[in-house]
Amino acid sequence: MAIIGLILALAGTAFGLARSRSGPGGYYESDVYAMTAISHRRFATASLGFAGAFALLGAFPLIPIFPVFAAYVLLAILYATSFARGAQEEDDV
Repeated sequence: MAIIGLILALAGTAFGLARSRSGPGGYYESDVYAMTAISHRRFATASLGFAGAFALLGAFPLIPIFPVFAAYVLLAILYATSFARGAQEEDDV
């Protein structure tokens, strides 16, 4: 599981850096969720930290890796939902 976590975290780092260098996002990304280039860089930095943790835990299994993997998956899901159309328009009543 350490290898899978390491690959996912490195992919998250690359994706976060690529999004920080791209232009402004869509309506929900930029206006509703307020995702800026700094937000994407923060995710990339956090992903890089998790990649280091996965590498360390793969080499020296000091603690179980599952809680660290679960924490990264939760972070990645929250980051990915910032691109989805999460907010629905309310009906006029």
